[in-house]
Amino acid sequence: MQEIEISGDRSVPLDHPERQRFNAMFDWMKKGGAQFPKLKLRYYTEDYRGVHAATQIEKGETILYVPLSQLLTLDMAMQSPIGSLMAARNFRQRLLSPKHSFLATLIMEEKRKPSSPFNKYIDILPKGFTNFPIFYTKEERNWLTGSPFQQQISDKIKDIQADY
Repeated sequence: MQEIEISGDRSVPLDHPERQRFNAMFDWMKKGGAQFPKLKLRYYTEDYRGVHAATQIEKGETILYVPLSQLLTLDMAMQSPIGSLMAARNFRQRLLSPKHSFLATLIMEEKRKPSSPFNKYIDILPKGFTNFPIFYTKEERNWLTGSPFQQQISDKIKDIQADY
């Protein structure tokens, strides 16, 4: 990813905190062997970003390569200190969204480690998720009246509450 853009603007100012955070993550990715020469990141708001093609992409061409060492995986989550305890207590069978629960726990564990190899990635995660349907306001959900999506949101919220 060679550039960061703000929607509607040419680019994010050099001293913008988001540019600095994302550039730190890009540097970490490149040093770790990741490759993404044909992609660019577009910054819309604090919790809404997009990855776009920066140039023509040919059929069969690799557009993103991330080495396993730079990925947070479900296996890592299950082998982490808290994940191991969760697995030993059979949480995987008891939770309605076990993968999300294990991965969220791993991210929280890594976030607390000052020397985590994933700090650059964790630092760019949104601080809020207002664009995620389970966090829609009542007014926003009313816009979905008549669609099956409204029930799916309610069901997911109930699943999360049950897991909690």
